[in-house]
Amino acid sequence: MKPLETGDPIAVGDGRYRLVGRLGQGGMGVVYLGRSPSGRAVAVKVVRPELSTEPGFKQRFAAEVAAARRVGGFHTAPVVDADPEGDPAWLVTAFVPGPTLQAVLARVGALPVDTLTVLAAGLAEALEAIHRAGVIHRDLKPANIIVAEDGPRVIDFGIARALDGTALTQTGLQIGTPGFLAPEQLTSGVVTPAVDMFALGVVLAQAAGGSPFGDGPSAARHYKVVHEEPDLAAVPDELRAAIAACLSKDAADRPTPTAFLGRLTIRHPAGDCWLPDAATQLLPRYDPTKQPGAAEAPNTPGSQGASRVIPAPELAPTRPEVADTAAPDPSAVATTAPDPRTEPPRAAAASAASAASAADAAPGTRPAVAASPHPTAPGTATDAPTPAPVPVPVPVPVPVPANGSAADPGHVGHGPVGAGPWQAVTVPGEPDTARPRSETPPRRGRRAVVAAALVAALAAGGLFVWQPWNGSSDDGAKPGAVTPSGSDTASAPAPFPTDPVLIRLDTAPGWPATCHGVIARRDAGTDAPRRLIPGDACDVLPQWSPDRASFAFTRTTSEGTAVWTANADGSNARRIAAIAGGRVSWSPDGTRLAVLRKKDGVQQLFAVNVADGSAQQLTTGTGPVEDPAWSPDGQHIAVCLEAGPENWQIHLVDPTAPGRAPQQLTRLPHPALDPVWSPDGGSFVYTAGTSGKGTQGDIRLVGADGADDRDLVATGEHEMDPSWSVDGNWVAFVRGPYEKPVVWAVRTDKTGERALTSGGASEAHPSWR
Repeated sequence: MKPLETGDPIAVGDGRYRLVGRLGQGGMGVVYLGRSPSGRAVAVKVVRPELSTEPGFKQRFAAEVAAARRVGGFHTAPVVDADPEGDPAWLVTAFVPGPTLQAVLARVGALPVDTLTVLAAGLAEALEAIHRAGVIHRDLKPANIIVAEDGPRVIDFGIARALDGTALTQTGLQIGTPGFLAPEQLTSGVVTPAVDMFALGVVLAQAAGGSPFGDGPSAARHYKVVHEEPDLAAVPDELRAAIAACLSKDAADRPTPTAFLGRLTIRHPAGDCWLPDAATQLLPRYDPTKQPGAAEAPNTPGSQGASRVIPAPELAPTRPEVADTAAPDPSAVATTAPDPRTEPPRAAAASAASAASAADAAPGTRPAVAASPHPTAPGTATDAPTPAPVPVPVPVPVPVPANGSAADPGHVGHGPVGAGPWQAVTVPGEPDTARPRSETPPRRGRRAVVAAALVAALAAGGLFVWQPWNGSSDDGAKPGAVTPSGSDTASAPAPFPTDPVLIRLDTAPGWPATCHGVIARRDAGTDAPRRLIPGDACDVLPQWSPDRASFAFTRTTSEGTAVWTANADGSNARRIAAIAGGRVSWSPDGTRLAVLRKKDGVQQLFAVNVADGSAQQLTTGTGPVEDPAWSPDGQHIAVCLEAGPENWQIHLVDPTAPGRAPQQLTRLPHPALDPVWSPDGGSFVYTAGTSGKGTQGDIRLVGADGADDRDLVATGEHEMDPSWSVDGNWVAFVRGPYEKPVVWAVRTDKTGERALTSGGASEAHPSWR
């Protein structure tokens, strides 16, 4: 959600509905998050003022609102209030917590058949109620379907017809979304309830992992809708006939919602939820809208996830979203080392803001750094000055005690196995890689006590140096550290790279349920990232080209997901080809991109030609492919495949032998995802583990032959998305929950760890090379 803009109303209905934020806009007007007098969250659609002067608009709007208010049923978000005669006119609908079906499909992919049948039945019941009230939706699509814990909800029904005859339609703008329009809408403009059944067929085919009329330009899809039969290969056999009937060219041949329901054999999934596990992670942890005033600060930098998805702006406006927590209080004081199991590094720095001034007067207290009291608001990172970077305290090297325990002064933040915020003492006989996860908590507590004592002693003597993320290299690398290629070195610690880092910058809270991602660049010596590409699309996962003259990224709009490229400064952005989503990877010569696309309902690996968008399929297996990474010599593409249930391992694909089975490289005791080759091709850095399980996610290294697996960053927090520096001496990664990610960096010898993100921003998907 974004703040109200100059000129936005602050309330409607004579103050009855207070507006607290801007959610999006479409052809009809702007949608705001509102509060009723009792504090209940509602979606308030305020009609564009110029429409009120259109002949007949207010009368049509009043008629459509009256019809929409008659709609009942469990699977719709009802209209609760409206004023068609208002200046401007407005409409209030109920709030439904949950992501859109569009967001679920982008995250999960094809839905299992049991979930599909429940989805089909719920949508049919919604259309049954809508049509019974004399309403035609006219824009049913995944972005207008909310996925709630107890079933789907159809929203934005019953008001599109009010735009008929206005300047919008007179200039040729089609009411509806390309790909979901029925043949008669494209040829004669005739609109009956049967158009909603056609759209239902498209929605369900997409939810099954298919694309019934392709994913190319709108004109090509329109031609296929009118003249070609749909591709339903991805639809399960038991649903194919019913969905095919919905997609009949002749409107008279399509079933009514009631008849469609009669053809379904509804199979409820086992367990408590109708959704697969990956989809339930997108559901809100709790409904913050039940707490009056809870949505007052959804743009606070420290706030977490949204409970509604905001799709890309189009004719149907975007959806309500509410943050579920507030930012940590920067005035809080920490006088002891925080517990790394419960307090993130950034929060720990903020909580110690007031302790720095007391350090000299109270030896033994932990030195602290001041967090900015005015963090940059989401969405303004590129438009306004940002606070100075939060300095990171780095202890100076200390001698190795005679008893054999070694200090690790260069490591700031959490230790490799979560020893505490100051990784200072290694317990003899307890190597990091040897101890089971279950023994980690007691070890953390013991180390934290020792570390706190060491920090207190250093603080009393003034032995701390202040070092921002782009500072000098004097931060205490371990003697004899091992480089990525495996050679020993006793040289000075590698300086922090000066190469710019591409990131995904979230301009508003809500990820992953809501995407407000833009591509930005962090330059060395500056604290604020610079946004590179304008617009309101969902732009994520940037990847530098080999010559760093351009970059690729993944963009999602209402028309689907595609890979795009742009020059290094963000200019000349152009669409290359449709993809299923996920990260992409450049070939070493910069002519092709390894991407993921759906084929026969399965996510496969393809190589796309950057010049013309032509694609070559490289894998043909029955399991989904994830996380492609082209090797520096161009001879292999590393991917992740399931070697067993939830057991993702790194495999190698030969790009010169399409269709050859991938060769399994790793056989690790934990899942391996996000593999990235080191610049010399000698090893991978990857994400280990699974969010919500064990330590949630760690950053590890493994040799290019699958041997010598070892931890690089392993804490109780969620780490993911690693990226090598150009020189191979550093790794950038993301730490924190999905809703509030922060980019960090660390040397490959585990020293020098520091946060790159500052000012309370949410940043992810770093690309250094």
